[in-house]
Amino acid sequence: MAEIILPPIPPRPAPVVRPTMTPTLETPGNKGVKVVMTQGPGTEPGPQPEPPEPLAVADGKGANWIGSNVYLIGQTVEGRTAEYEGGVEPVTYRYHFQTKATGSDTWVDQAWTNTTNAKNPVYFEITEAGQLKLQSQARDSSDPVVQLNSVTGIKTIPSQTTIGAISFLANGVKAPDNLFSILVGSTLNVDCITTGGTATDQTYLWKIRNGDATFVGSTTNKTCSVQVGNVAGMVNLQCDVSSANSTNAPQSSILGVVVGESMKVANPQAY
Repeated sequence: MAEIILPPIPPRPAPVVRPTMTPTLETPGNKGVKVVMTQGPGTEPGPQPEPPEPLAVADGKGANWIGSNVYLIGQTVEGRTAEYEGGVEPVTYRYHFQTKATGSDTWVDQAWTNTTNAKNPVYFEITEAGQLKLQSQARDSSDPVVQLNSVTGIKTIPSQTTIGAISFLANGVKAPDNLFSILVGSTLNVDCITTGGTATDQTYLWKIRNGDATFVGSTTNKTCSVQVGNVAGMVNLQCDVSSANSTNAPQSSILGVVVGESMKVANPQAY
């Protein structure tokens, strides 16, 4: 019987490896392959970047209102956007105002406006009663995006009011047709009365339009005191009534004071 000679079994091919790996046969032949990790040139790890700080509002630099604002219809108020720190660059900064009408439960968002990362001044014109706030926002480039808001306190806008009709009480007596009589040399105390209006923040300013008289004390209260002269004649007192939130402010009225030498002046219409 002839001897059967088998061809040699070829060695198992070395596995595909990364360039930084050098394959070394563990045993010649087909006994397997041992892979030895060898660091290649130029593959040493360089300095790694520091991880970014988390996105945050800078200390003491959140969104805020300006203290001199007047929160009334028709006024323009000023706020400041927030300043942030940290986050994955690039970071987008923006702001918008939010309003809620009187009697509504829903906040209405105004359009966003991009801004810079600073305490920037921004403005809003008040056109209706209700509530108002300013929202500042930063959005970074993380995946998913990290978003951080800074919101001002809520401001209430009252409904507009009116100043009522003006009349006068002179020495405690209603002055009919805004006329009153008094003796020469007397002191007159006059109250300015408004009826039918809704304003609660009224201010007053008294003026002597003509005649011999001087004010005694303040001219900016609801009540004024006037010392008339010693000569008969006519004194006209004017009261100006103002209100910051009234649609018909200011209002004015004049009290005619007949100054006489005897009690016959009790009928001022005769003068």
